[in-house]
Amino acid sequence: GVSDDNNYFVFEDILNDCMSAFSRDPWVCRNAMTPSQANDKLYTDAERVSMVYPPCGIVPFQGMVLFAAPLCYIWNEAHEMYFSMRAFYSQYCCRLCTITSREGDILQLSRQFETLLQEACPELVFHLCEMGLPPLKIAFNWIFFAFAGYLEVDQVLALWDRIFAWDSLLILPVLAAAIFSYRERGLLDCATPDEVKECLEDTVRLKIMPLLHMFLFSDAMEAQQKARQAEKEKA
Repeated sequence: GVSDDNNYFVFEDILNDCMSAFSRDPWVCRNAMTPSQANDKLYTDAERVSMVYPPCGIVPFQGMVLFAAPLCYIWNEAHEMYFSMRAFYSQYCCRLCTITSREGDILQLSRQFETLLQEACPELVFHLCEMGLPPLKIAFNWIFFAFAGYLEVDQVLALWDRIFAWDSLLILPVLAAAIFSYRERGLLDCATPDEVKECLEDTVRLKIMPLLHMFLFSDAMEAQQKARQAEKEKA
């Protein structure tokens, strides 16, 4: 539930109704981009859509409501919020909740995060692994829930807007790596897993676009600055 979340507790009743309707909606099972694996061993392919339980094809899990909660800040009417959440889940979030080898699904996104962070911050990766806290152990929930429940609501919505615009979930591992890169200096000073988690808890000042620009284009910006400095020295 969201009863203990300062951003979403006021929407608890409408979210409970939304998730109850979602669990009973067979449209999700028929239209999800990544088919549900619920009851795979019980039914044939022909039987699954009509006989799968729950009807939506997704066995409820803790935190599932986070795929709907940020949308309460956009829609005034419950039915508008519900259909937006249903479409968002069926197009994108289902790929975060199913283990497959397909490009853009959770396994590939997790690997993408590890590759990006290893290339950008090898010292940090080594430091965290030596501590017994691989970066993916922290970042997996960020990626899995598309940063809902971690970032501030306005930043979550801005991030989801980019997912829609680019029709891709690849921005999730990039942003996760960008946050680790941004916090690198503080994380290297951490000596325990608790200190690492505390360092990453402060999200109020995290803005997704500056983070992404800094992470993706820092080398180009640094090269431009060096070129400008060289031109000034020649002059």
